[in-house]
Amino acid sequence: MASLLKPVVSPQCLSCLRRLAGIQSAKPTSVFHQQIRGKKKNAKGPHIVNVRLLEDVRGYGRKGSIIPIAPGRMRNIYYPQRKAEYVTTAQMRTTNQKDILVERDYSFGVPQPEATSQSAGDDAVDVQMKLLAPKRAAEIIEAYIPPALIFYRVPIALPEPEPVPPEPIGNSINAIGGEAPVTNSPVVKPSITRIFGSVTTADIVESIKAVLAVSEEGARVVLAPEDIKIDEKESEDVGIEVDRLKALGDYNIEVRLKGVDPVRRLVSVKEQATDT
Repeated sequence: MASLLKPVVSPQCLSCLRRLAGIQSAKPTSVFHQQIRGKKKNAKGPHIVNVRLLEDVRGYGRKGSIIPIAPGRMRNIYYPQRKAEYVTTAQMRTTNQKDILVERDYSFGVPQPEATSQSAGDDAVDVQMKLLAPKRAAEIIEAYIPPALIFYRVPIALPEPEPVPPEPIGNSINAIGGEAPVTNSPVVKPSITRIFGSVTTADIVESIKAVLAVSEEGARVVLAPEDIKIDEKESEDVGIEVDRLKALGDYNIEVRLKGVDPVRRLVSVKEQATDT
């Protein structure tokens, strides 16, 4: 007769073994599982605390003022030295009801730079006194600036034009009168010589300032490129482009100061000799 008891087979599964042994399996942890800290570790103290000063403190306030400061400063410095005391929540409510300002006074006890501001004002007055009136500046320019300002530039070499062949003489003689017919030949405009590096109004101002620098009063004359006006000639192409000269030649300019008549001078752009 076969036995009624089934043979006991040992479990092959690890979880079954743990269950039989009474060991509760722990939850598997993932490599992506983020550790969560407890509330006590996450909790941080206040960034500032309100205290009442027991004495005058430079850069913070006078005695009796309520100011916010860092907890570490209060804990390590002010409280051990009896410079301040903590203000409770109930005291803060009373303070808010009385509209007392809780704020640090950064300027308390700090010396104000009065001497620096006074010297800055003196410098501004000195600068205004050093500036010349336009009328006096025009007189100095008229007295010190020569009639012509000369600049030297290297000309741009152009290819020589091809010679025009002469007309045959036999066909040009009138058979009746024996005179050559009058022909209207085109008028050839004088060509201009372009230069490398134009002469700008800023260059003219720098040249004028260099001349005026020899005089103490002339060094106080204020000029800008906008004060220089180049007179344009009637010709269409004379080497002038708004605020610059781009060809050899003589050009009339005006130094215009506010409220006075302009000072007229000549700017001559000459050829600069090159080493061959």
